[in-house]
Amino acid sequence: MKKWVWIIAGLVIAAVVAGYVYRDLLVLTAFQAYVKPSTAFAETTPPEAPDYKNPDHWAALPGREDAADFTPQGISDAQASAEVDVFFVHPTTYLSSAGWNAPMGDVPSGNWVDNAVMPGQASVFNGKARVYAPRYRQAQISAFFALEGEGNDALELAYTDIAAAFDYYLAEYNNGRPFIIAGHSQGALLTRWLLERRISGTPLREHLVAAYPVGWPMSADELRETMPDIPICRSTAQTGCLVTWNTIGDGYRALQPTQGLVCVNPLTWDTDDSQAGFTDNLGALSIASRAVIAGVADARCEDGMLHVSEIRTDVYDKLPNMGKGNHHLLDYALFWSNIRENVGERVDAFKSQTAMN
Repeated sequence: MKKWVWIIAGLVIAAVVAGYVYRDLLVLTAFQAYVKPSTAFAETTPPEAPDYKNPDHWAALPGREDAADFTPQGISDAQASAEVDVFFVHPTTYLSSAGWNAPMGDVPSGNWVDNAVMPGQASVFNGKARVYAPRYRQAQISAFFALEGEGNDALELAYTDIAAAFDYYLAEYNNGRPFIIAGHSQGALLTRWLLERRISGTPLREHLVAAYPVGWPMSADELRETMPDIPICRSTAQTGCLVTWNTIGDGYRALQPTQGLVCVNPLTWDTDDSQAGFTDNLGALSIASRAVIAGVADARCEDGMLHVSEIRTDVYDKLPNMGKGNHHLLDYALFWSNIRENVGERVDAFKSQTAMN
């Protein structure tokens, strides 16, 4: 996996990165210097670890009101009756140069999780699954510019929290229920590690409905090697499989080759290069207006990336600029209704298969 982790830094940068034009290497260098913590990772004391007995250390838990309960108008939150769980890991929201990992209770990064990530991403699962989303000592944004060294150390620290949260979820909440594993950006990388280290090749694999680690570059060859029993999804109702994509548009410039990366088209749920049109898009999500807007984007997989030719709405115009053609922040939002429908299809298929066994 290590040979791929340097691919496309823009794919892993959080929503708070405003005005960053990564195609200009001089700007990239300046940005790296600006956000890098002043102390080396090895010389820092890690923030205090979360305690997952504490509800405050979860961004989402069933049975209480939180931002993952969000639904657009006319759509219902069905967690109370759901027979499946989702373990969702949020993306990077910590930009401060104060340290390599976010302390628990950090207000700015927590606000991004609560006001944008939970309603904009985790909510897509609440029609068919109970949402569990841990807070964790996420790696600071500089980690993604040092993935072969101390950046990886920061990510491994973040992973220890995700593994601990998953263990607590299994022990206290799961009760043998089927589950979905999902995340975005840093959360996608950490859920990939969770799949490889804790689920693949174990009895837990039989409880996996599907995995949605979206927005992190993943080599198809490496996935086949590291988790051969969790294939890449190729159809709408396939179960026990994985889907991921990285969304770009015209003008996007990759810093490294993208051929060989996994791209599952969220409008067709296949990996081929067929074009899905605007009419195939059931609805993109607008949190502000609590609405889904149909026909906003088309999609086609090409050279490992998900290309959209146009975004036919202005509701995302005020989002942070991540560079021309970089739609990383919209990986979930542009296809929200299609993802929500697909979660239902995979859950229903899993339940049918289980009933027959």
